[in-house]
Amino acid sequence: MVVLQRAARAVGAFCLGLAVCLSAGSAQAAAYADFRSDVQYRLDGKAVKTCGSAMSSGSSSRLDLDLGSAGAFSLLVDANERMMRVLSHRLKAYVEIPVSGDPRDWRNLVKSAAAAVMPQSMGMISLQEKECTPLGKDNWQGYSVRKSRNVFDVSFMGSVHRFTIEVWENEAFAPFPMHAAAEETRATHGGTAWLTNIVAEQAAQSMFQIPEGFTRYTSVMDLFLYALTAF
Repeated sequence: MVVLQRAARAVGAFCLGLAVCLSAGSAQAAAYADFRSDVQYRLDGKAVKTCGSAMSSGSSSRLDLDLGSAGAFSLLVDANERMMRVLSHRLKAYVEIPVSGDPRDWRNLVKSAAAAVMPQSMGMISLQEKECTPLGKDNWQGYSVRKSRNVFDVSFMGSVHRFTIEVWENEAFAPFPMHAAAEETRATHGGTAWLTNIVAEQAAQSMFQIPEGFTRYTSVMDLFLYALTAF
């Protein structure tokens, strides 16, 4: 039961992490800029840490994150197929999640992941977008950004917590926000994540493919549950 609770929290953290770190259109026409960057974060009052990397090229994008006790995970997004794949490097396993809406919009990735997790978690986890408010334009690291305030209700085993995230976006780096800041709540510390050390770079196509020897799982919950117990 304890491991199941940890798996539920890890899945919830991953869905929320997509929002903290991530108009309908044609997926066939979707294309990402060729770039690579580090992903850094800072919890309130703590030192800055690097937690992963992000990259995009053509119709593919990739986000790598270290989820602590659950291990290293990768998110692969294929805009042409409207599909995202979540990989556990500890297990050498992955799951596939169809993307509803424009795959260049991080909100659609978060909502699609949450929609896949909710029935598999037997109601233990749910996520709802409550609000998205434009906050105007600005500049950051030499790039123009559109700011927005996003509010989500996340339920962990019947306990509902509201998260407010301010996101700064530039289309060139879609589907990843350039900067995201979560407000402190009674349940969590505040934190900020952002792209840094951005370079124009075309990644090898193999970076967006499932590595040889990886096993496909059908349940996101199983992927995180087994990753937590595979020490």
